[in-house]
Amino acid sequence: MTLILNNDEIQKALDNKECLDVMEDSYREQAHSRAVNRPTCHSYLPHSLPNSTYSFKSVDGGVGKLGVLALRVTSDIVQEQQLHGSTRLEKIPLAKGLFVGLVQLFSAETGELLAIMPDGFIQQVRVGVTSALGMKVMARRNSRTMGLIGSGGQARAHYRFMTSVMPIDKVKVFSPNAEHRKTFVAEMAKETGVEGEPVGSAEEAVTGVDVICSATNSSRPVVQAGWLRPGMHYNSIREFETDMAVLDRCDVISIHTRFGGIQHYQPPGIEDDMPGVRREKPRDWSKYPEICDLIAGKTPGRTNDQQITFFLNNVGTGVQFAAMGYCAYKGAKKKGLGKEIPTEWFLQDIKP
Repeated sequence: MTLILNNDEIQKALDNKECLDVMEDSYREQAHSRAVNRPTCHSYLPHSLPNSTYSFKSVDGGVGKLGVLALRVTSDIVQEQQLHGSTRLEKIPLAKGLFVGLVQLFSAETGELLAIMPDGFIQQVRVGVTSALGMKVMARRNSRTMGLIGSGGQARAHYRFMTSVMPIDKVKVFSPNAEHRKTFVAEMAKETGVEGEPVGSAEEAVTGVDVICSATNSSRPVVQAGWLRPGMHYNSIREFETDMAVLDRCDVISIHTRFGGIQHYQPPGIEDDMPGVRREKPRDWSKYPEICDLIAGKTPGRTNDQQITFFLNNVGTGVQFAAMGYCAYKGAKKKGLGKEIPTEWFLQDIKP
């Protein structure tokens, strides 16, 4: 049978500690050539709305030890919008007011389709878990305070998981909407038991803290390299929200993947980037170790408490979806969540 899950069921199925343990183990497998990733690809078509583009994203990856491979796809209408003085990329929910994103989980043993689930909650969890593991191997052991930029779904996952792996006892939070960040702090402090403080600027959020985390969808840097102080650890989930002068400022740097940028495909003959297309600047990522190598102990991380460390989750990978999809599938089966449909619906007797 193939299991169908929704986001509420996924949230109930996932256990924070298991997510951290399985992702950490998956990165070790990757570091020892027992997991596989394919670079993320975006394909675009023009759209009728102003400053908008249809965007189809796909990425896949598998972990041999877990016996699964996951394919994540999103089908989006993206629009460039001006908000609080910056250009932000927003997804427009035109599918009956909802969004389209799916994770399909396959058995690496039989090839059959094990599960179909939305990518929403898993998307937030997989980034938050990765950032938490990056902090675990790069931040000072005596880190106690964190400055968080953002108050959306990604920021929520980062508050949850980054306070789970180290004894963080206070999180200072900034986002442009004062009421939103106040509500966010109250909710997350209640959920995690870790004190939160809403503050009035990004600089105030990062001043005097041990760990900085930016978790936004901003198209311009939200943390300046000059704000970093000896002993800090900085975590960023996107290149676009990062002042890349940080690369020169920091002593120890790790990235998520050496794949480099996302692969973008526009219709032939369109030379200028369509609205919503975000290309990373060409960079030689090969000189930076991947976070899986630090987790596996193949590459050293911080060697003293004065170093400034930086983890850039530069591009997402399929291994993340395989690991978190596996956790959701196993947890849901154990708790009797979701709906099962015949796997035969997805099989055929004609060789592809």
